[in-house]
Amino acid sequence: MNLSLVVITLNEEDSIGRCIGSVPFADEIIVVDSGSTDSTVAVAENCGAKVLFHEFQNFSAQKQWAIEKASCRWVLSLDADEYLNEELADEISSIVKDETVHSGFSLPFRIQYMGRLMRFGPWSGEHHVRLFRSAHAIFPHSGVHERLKITGGSIGDLRKGFVIHRSYSSLNDQMDKMLRYSTLWAEEEFGKGRSSCPFKVAFRPAWRFISAYLFRGGFLEGIPGLVSSIISAYYVFLKWTILYEMGDEK
Repeated sequence: MNLSLVVITLNEEDSIGRCIGSVPFADEIIVVDSGSTDSTVAVAENCGAKVLFHEFQNFSAQKQWAIEKASCRWVLSLDADEYLNEELADEISSIVKDETVHSGFSLPFRIQYMGRLMRFGPWSGEHHVRLFRSAHAIFPHSGVHERLKITGGSIGDLRKGFVIHRSYSSLNDQMDKMLRYSTLWAEEEFGKGRSSCPFKVAFRPAWRFISAYLFRGGFLEGIPGLVSSIISAYYVFLKWTILYEMGDEK
């Protein structure tokens, strides 16, 4: 078999069907659920997925456990709120059927934000390694923002199409996630001995806004570009302020 699609879920009934449906050429669909209380499991099974339960510890451990269950030559790891557009799906379908020198591929991403598919702004130019040969990649331990690491061979870049990421259902959802992720980030960095200071609290968010809105072209995206740039800066402010608070309490 050529390709296993692997997805981790928790209460993703509104998005898991779209995610699975965007990869119709997958020979195997593995969904690892950590205790959904909605109809996520039923929707995934109706889409042909093999659903497994695994208790959630952190994102990297959950995704590592999930990819170890895949049995095909290639593995595509997607989040439940991500899906392929047709152009990228066609390219991946061709790659997994042919021989290639690469052990993994980096995929282009577009964020759907406030009803707009963003080309510019804080997330412009995003690429993530998500397609890889079985047993040639791991998710190293990380408290937040897990990154796939290719363990042998080279990484290619796919240029056609993109993964669409619908990361936030609302502004309230985004704010909740930012607070949770910024706290996880600060705890991890504090554990490594990293510290913050008033300069970082003040200037890192300012630079993030300038970079996102001006240099990355957020102004070209209208109101969504402005809002995403401001909130991206606020996220940086939260991270460095929480880290500063931890150091101040030590």
